[in-house]
Amino acid sequence: MSTPFCQNPQLQSVLNKASKDKFIMVLNLPYILRARRKDDELLDIDFLQVNVSGTIVPNVSVPATEVRYGGQSSNVSSHSRPNYSPLNVNFVVDNEYKNYYVLWKWLEVLNTPLESSYGGTPLNEQQFQSQYLDPGNEFEYQTTLSILALNEYNEVVMEFQYKNCFITNLGQINYDYKGGDLIETTADFQFNQLNIIRPTKKICKKQ
Repeated sequence: MSTPFCQNPQLQSVLNKASKDKFIMVLNLPYILRARRKDDELLDIDFLQVNVSGTIVPNVSVPATEVRYGGQSSNVSSHSRPNYSPLNVNFVVDNEYKNYYVLWKWLEVLNTPLESSYGGTPLNEQQFQSQYLDPGNEFEYQTTLSILALNEYNEVVMEFQYKNCFITNLGQINYDYKGGDLIETTADFQFNQLNIIRPTKKICKKQ
């Protein structure tokens, strides 16, 4: 019996090319926003899904280090990763501005616009203290963010997972009553770890 097409990685369709418009962003809401869902109906979600119109996967490196011995030197791995550059995401604002609002509320936690102070859990909330030990701990405003890469059939083929992630910048909105284009803006996120996950797929069997 001949080998099925799907088992031979060398036989690829001309459609098997990565496309720049095949990405979506999914993130679990950080603890502090989930804790406030009962007071804000627009936060009444566990995760946020955003249509991404552009993003750049940050540079990933494990640099070498020079080891001198005698009159020569050799290169070995440093076994360390430099700090990642921020993740920049271009996204389309939905017609209810919900995705923009959620990201704005996230920034509001980090610095309130009117008081200019940290807007997280107050010191007198013992429930938070029992779970996270210290109010203002970074774990209450950090979360996991994923950029999902899709194929031509809108199936997830790769997940870029950003750990200990938090928003640092929310871009401007340009109003233009002369045009009917979709509103796009940007958001920047800082994170600590980047992992790449390949979703498991069913393997074709011989007929």
